[in-house]
Amino acid sequence: MKIHKPLLLLLAVVFFFPDVWAQAPETEAIDIFASPGVRGMGKPRGVVISYERLPNFSIESESDDPRLGNGEGQIRRHNKFSVIALAPLINKPQTKLIMGFNYDLEEFNFKGLTESSYSLYRYLEDKNLKSIGLQLAYLHSLNERNFYLIRVKGELNGDYTRDNINIADYLKATVDLAYGWKKTEDYAIGVGLQWGYTFGRQRVFPGLLYNKTFNPKWGVESIFPANFRLRYNANEKTLFYTGYRLEGASYDIFADETELQRYNEIELRRTDIKGLLRMEREIYDFLWFAVEGGYRRYYRHRIFDEVGSRDELITNDIGGAGYVSVELYLVPPRKWMNNSN
Repeated sequence: MKIHKPLLLLLAVVFFFPDVWAQAPETEAIDIFASPGVRGMGKPRGVVISYERLPNFSIESESDDPRLGNGEGQIRRHNKFSVIALAPLINKPQTKLIMGFNYDLEEFNFKGLTESSYSLYRYLEDKNLKSIGLQLAYLHSLNERNFYLIRVKGELNGDYTRDNINIADYLKATVDLAYGWKKTEDYAIGVGLQWGYTFGRQRVFPGLLYNKTFNPKWGVESIFPANFRLRYNANEKTLFYTGYRLEGASYDIFADETELQRYNEIELRRTDIKGLLRMEREIYDFLWFAVEGGYRRYYRHRIFDEVGSRDELITNDIGGAGYVSVELYLVPPRKWMNNSN
């Protein structure tokens, strides 16, 4: 699954996560060296645990292969679970090297499946689609106005289990490059490219960073066209957001059951857009939680006859649905932030 997150949450990680454990407002380091963060943004995160649920939506499937045919059904629930951990290997005012680990899991539960139900639905039922990733992000400030970032990430994406995992079959790599300008403590812009799987097949995608704090209460955080968030700072312990976010994923599937087994290795690619409302709130010093809800609409959800192929095996039309997610995450304790001043 893809929570981390992102162009999509992945590209958002490029600009925001490199500040982990170091994004302190109004420090001497920020005055001397540039970074993509602006005043008023939420605290950087070290460990994030999240769960998301999308209940009760329809699915219709079409295939030009007569052996598969067409089908329709109802998805009772779609669950997503994610854990992200980030830690600095180098944490200097001018240079930061961040190592990150993520584990994502998503599954579909269908309503009223029988042995005669559509083969794809029977295969996906309670099937754990997993993503395990490791990344390195390097952020360097050239001076008080300019910075750049390089990120490399490798993930194992698919329906593997502990017994059948083969790294060569499931490995997918992503590379991000970004260059930015810190205009003031309240304004940062940047441009970037990602070579990855944001929209399924591996391609190069552009991104435009725009972070601006207008006053102590209001600000914007965006990486166009991947996401846009309008931020409201109720106080130092409570933040509200509204906006949209694009998300995507690509999973390698070795179909060993149902009519799909004749194709051996196939690929599921999805892209969706979410309109969201979000609240982040401090529980105690270093511990925060977030609640998010909104409406999700799939842009594409397709099965391809082999990994990297452009030949669609099954095209799925999935209905829109409301969603809700909860997060629990760790941030730097205040005494650490105060000591950096």
